[in-house]
Amino acid sequence: MVHLRKRVAVIIVFALCCFIIFLILTVKGVFNNIVEDQIKERTKLKLNSEAFKNWKDPPVPVYLQFYFFNVENHLQVLQGERANVTQLGPYTYKQLRHRANVSVYNNASISATTQRSFVFEPTMSAGDPKNDLVTTINVPLVTLLQMLKHSGMVKKTIVSTLFTLKRSTLFQTHSVNEWLWGYEDAVLKLGHQLLPSIFPNSQFGFFYGANGTGDEKYLFNTGENDYMKLNEIIMWNGQKSLNWWPSNFCNMINGTDGASFHSLVKKNEKLYVFAPDICRSFYLTFEKELDVQGINAYRFVLPKEAFANDHPSNKGCCPDGICPLSGVLNISVCRQGAPILISPPHFYNGDKRLVSDIGGMKPNMEAHQTFLDIEPMTGIPVRAAKRMQINLHVESVKYIAQTGQMRTMVLPVLFLSENAVIDDKSAAKLRAALYTVNVVTYIPYVFLLIAILLCLISLILACVGWRRMENKDFTPVSLKMPQVERH
Repeated sequence: MVHLRKRVAVIIVFALCCFIIFLILTVKGVFNNIVEDQIKERTKLKLNSEAFKNWKDPPVPVYLQFYFFNVENHLQVLQGERANVTQLGPYTYKQLRHRANVSVYNNASISATTQRSFVFEPTMSAGDPKNDLVTTINVPLVTLLQMLKHSGMVKKTIVSTLFTLKRSTLFQTHSVNEWLWGYEDAVLKLGHQLLPSIFPNSQFGFFYGANGTGDEKYLFNTGENDYMKLNEIIMWNGQKSLNWWPSNFCNMINGTDGASFHSLVKKNEKLYVFAPDICRSFYLTFEKELDVQGINAYRFVLPKEAFANDHPSNKGCCPDGICPLSGVLNISVCRQGAPILISPPHFYNGDKRLVSDIGGMKPNMEAHQTFLDIEPMTGIPVRAAKRMQINLHVESVKYIAQTGQMRTMVLPVLFLSENAVIDDKSAAKLRAALYTVNVVTYIPYVFLLIAILLCLISLILACVGWRRMENKDFTPVSLKMPQVERH
């Protein structure tokens, strides 16, 4: 019995030790700190590190898809009828990206430009950009009209006559390839000949000059001193910024624009991305949890408020007196005065009047929402889609014959969808890393489980000993029966 008591005492001591270890590991967060330290070390942009190589030459493919809106009744539009459009596309291009002119500084920063090339992917496209024709608004002409909006009758009449001589109409038909990468425009050609300082070239294309070239210089935070500031843009094109991440956040998947936002992404926080093409930043908000290739992720989406005209960040955004309805933003300041407005595709989440004013608009959350899916433990983006529509503010201008009797409207021209998803190899590596993280994280609970089991064992042994003691103390009583004499 003495030996049993000693065994119970030893087991209780071990159980108590395991419980104390559990408390220490939990309160101090020892293993959580180990995991966080590993995340910090792996996400820093150090020369020759894996994160740096992925940042310089992103391994995950990013695809840019273009959808055009063909105006089916442009002659009737000039007579004041509602525009009817048909969506054409997608025309898909694979982005090839490379960081160039990289410079590393001692103050935990790194500068670089991004060189991008676009390669057409016919298997992911719905047509041939060289042969498919699109009829839409003449952007150079509309831009010039916006500049002449407040001019006098004489100047407008002269310009209108000049447009007629140059056979420049309000609507033009070109191939998808020309609309995207450039064509020679009659108005721009004349302007380039007369005023080369104002009209630097005679070509127009929505992405003219973007293929095979580098963008402005960025200065990033390497995360050396604070890993939560990893890849934060300190300066862009000589301008200081605050809490900005790259506009092309599809590139951030698997550490391509930096290894991650930061670890332990929370549902109630906002994630900011910077869009240099529209000179502003956007924030994303949590929507739901979901699974991406076996990886648990948080989905952050571009909220409706981002394009609301009554939102504080959008107040005063009325260049040239163009104050759009909720759902679109005026970015003419960033586009040399061109009356360009951006919105989600098909005016998704926008004012209903934007949709009803144009025939053929079919807003859909699944196809038109901008989102970013992030693994919350490491902060690594695993899937992303940036969807943005380019629109033009058009109206009839007095004394300009080319504008006819058309009504004032926000006319959609095209929308782009930039998509990326973590590849199978990277997903497998991330799943393995998360498994290791989970195992390490649950080690304290292993000690707690052991403590509970030891307590149960000691309780069982104590019960066994107690039963034995009861049996030992119990003395059975013998009853003697009287003997019966036999005759």
